[in-house]
Amino acid sequence: MPDITDVNTIVGPLPTSGADLSVEHLLELMAKHEIGRAFVCSTVGIRLAHQIGNAITRATCLDTQVLLPVATLNPMHYFGDEHELLQLREDGFRLIRFFPYSQSWPVNLASFRALLQALHSLALPLMVQIRRMGDCTLLQSLLKDYPAPIILSNVDSSILAEVIAVLKEQPGWYLETSHLLAPGAIRLVANCVGAERVLFGTEAPQRPIASVLRTLEFAELSTQELEMILHRNAERIFSL
Repeated sequence: MPDITDVNTIVGPLPTSGADLSVEHLLELMAKHEIGRAFVCSTVGIRLAHQIGNAITRATCLDTQVLLPVATLNPMHYFGDEHELLQLREDGFRLIRFFPYSQSWPVNLASFRALLQALHSLALPLMVQIRRMGDCTLLQSLLKDYPAPIILSNVDSSILAEVIAVLKEQPGWYLETSHLLAPGAIRLVANCVGAERVLFGTEAPQRPIASVLRTLEFAELSTQELEMILHRNAERIFSL
């Protein structure tokens, strides 16, 4: 089977986590579980300053071909610098991530709306952390015309009905698997919107890769559906 692609990995210092979030440990886990590529961002960009975190991520990915750089942006620290956004493409970032839940800001934040509008011309795929009921509906109103794919991360079964309803209305939106561990959750998404809308993500090394792989193993997916989720969808979306 071609390389599995993990669209959700995070490395760097995180004192509240008991897991080893080093790059070295991520690479060890990827080799163990036959993950060929991983999209990665830095905890520094999530917890402290996204400019510093993005610089760390870029430097990390320059040392290896199996890690693909993901930028983080925090709308609480955005003051209209569009040059900073344009530089992300120049620096080779393949995806931009937002963490409203981890950073404690509401999805309807005015500076988030302004940032999304500025990102339209860049047209890079976005990944947005969705943990609260109602956030996906709000996000739809902000991004329904965005010109690139949108990936929803950290979605669990408690908000799955809302997320599926939005996915049905937004054909360019996708869902990653890191928190879809409840029995039947992935099969339900595949039945409702198609396996072509699901991307393999683990949130490794903070969360175990094996948990998602085992969930997929028992999700009653066809070989074709499994291949879509493990690598073909990501290859299509990101032109890998």
